[in-house]
Amino acid sequence: MNLRQLEILRAVMRTRSTIAAAQDLGMSQPAVSNAIKNAESSLGFLLFERVSKRLIPTQEAQILLEEAEPLFMMQEKVNQTAAHLRTGRKGRMRIVATSELSESLLPQVVAHFLRGHAGVEVSLETQRLDNLLEYVETGIADIGFAMEPHPRRTLEYLPLAMLDMVCACHTDSPLSALDFVTPVDLIGHPLINARTSSRISNLVEDAFRKSNAPYSPGIDVRFMNVAGHFVEEGLGVTIMDELTASSRRYSALKSIPLKPHLQVTMSAIVSSQRLQQRLTKAIIAHAREEVRRRLRTADTQAR
Repeated sequence: MNLRQLEILRAVMRTRSTIAAAQDLGMSQPAVSNAIKNAESSLGFLLFERVSKRLIPTQEAQILLEEAEPLFMMQEKVNQTAAHLRTGRKGRMRIVATSELSESLLPQVVAHFLRGHAGVEVSLETQRLDNLLEYVETGIADIGFAMEPHPRRTLEYLPLAMLDMVCACHTDSPLSALDFVTPVDLIGHPLINARTSSRISNLVEDAFRKSNAPYSPGIDVRFMNVAGHFVEEGLGVTIMDELTASSRRYSALKSIPLKPHLQVTMSAIVSSQRLQQRLTKAIIAHAREEVRRRLRTADTQAR
């Protein structure tokens, strides 16, 4: 018997009538009767006996339905899962991001996302940029977040914001009193370099070169958020993006506008070979809104 025949058997056993069963199932009465007859023919035994114009299930039918009950429970679970997937209350979201965004952006984004998608499993991997691109490219991650990623033809880059680069110094530094900082102002201050992206590093080095200021970092780290923690320890100054600088993880870091004006692009990264799913689109929307909110807040505080 297939699942539809079992559903019909179950409905007739519950109602004791092919007419009532047909109404419950949205079928015609003849279709229900034919389904029962075909099932009995295939099985080789009766499923119902007619007593006083009512259908009484045989013992064989009762045993058969008891065995089939787990199937109905499984079907209900599948239907429920489908409903949850349709409304975004079930699924998985595999995210990969560089360390800066894992610390300064993703906690807030995931928090907003899960308020509307309770039940979705979320995982976050923190990787350097090259690994991040490979994770998205190979399908290990559904989406990546990074600044100035290298172009790859198999990936699609969805810009979320243009971020200003700023000078980050300790709140006790003499630089914190300046309205803006130039590379020349940083001569004599220990520099901390962050190798988040070669494109960002080249942008910063080029700005120093055009200003005739040496760029000779004494400390080299992988990520800008790590450079920020080094700044708080009084080890020097660094150039970082304004979003990372606005992280609540810092308590003794001051960000100062940088001249010349440098900007970097922060993007969500997805595979160009796969369709974006509802959950992916939702988390991109939350990320874009969180960045806007943070930058508005930072701008208001600066004024």
